[in-house]
Amino acid sequence: MDEAKNGETFVRFRAANGEIMVRSETYKSKSSAKNCIESIQKRVAEAAVEEAE
Repeated sequence: MDEAKNGETFVRFRAANGEIMVRSETYKSKSSAKNCIESIQKRVAEAAVEEAE
């Protein structure tokens, strides 16, 4: 979790090579940011994979 300039918390999801893939919205509480992490972790396993052409 990271802190935005306004003091709110956001999450960055990084690939294995360290590149940032996704940045979340900002959350007023760290517990909301943690809920975001948990939600992504649950849903990513179920996500369909589509290859770009």
